[in-house]
Amino acid sequence: MELDRSGEGLTKEEWEAGWHWCNEWDGMLVGPDTDEALVCSCDHPAIEAWKQSGAGKKLQEELDKRSEEINQQNFLMEDDK
Repeated sequence: MELDRSGEGLTKEEWEAGWHWCNEWDGMLVGPDTDEALVCSCDHPAIEAWKQSGAGKKLQEELDKRSEEINQQNFLMEDDK
């Protein structure tokens, strides 16, 4: 997916920090510390670096844990049928 490199509407600092209008998320504003940034495939250099940082990895672990909890709840609900 091609990254919108215009940064239109963003300050230089916001763009450099990783904020961008993400094509993966239908033009939604995505940046570091957002769930959406973890699955963004725009290849924004700052987002890619953030994904590998401690903060990015911690958020990924939290999302994985929440996903597992939801899957377990759904499994238990199916057993009640």
